[in-house]
Amino acid sequence: MSLVKISDLSDAPEDASGKTIQLKHPYTKIEYDLAFFKAEGTYYVITDKCSKCGGSLGKGQLRGKFAICTTQECLWNIQKGYCKFDHSSVLPTYKVQAKEDGLYIEI
Repeated sequence: MSLVKISDLSDAPEDASGKTIQLKHPYTKIEYDLAFFKAEGTYYVITDKCSKCGGSLGKGQLRGKFAICTTQECLWNIQKGYCKFDHSSVLPTYKVQAKEDGLYIEI
């Protein structure tokens, strides 16, 4: 795993909101579509695409620590990655670290 910068502190989402990020890993060149949230003062990153219907999590609404996808309104826990209604469905989550020059994820 490596530490990859995802945002400057000034570009991070406000509390109780999210946004999408398209990231190309600087070493592996693998492309990632991620949803980036701030909930209750903490930053979270999860895969953006709902595995149930393909909707975006980062463009949907945030209810506590659950992101609501834009297509079928599936609820996903942004901290643990599981679907609220089907705990066997899990999306990858990424730990966020704040540094002086921005926010980073382990990927």
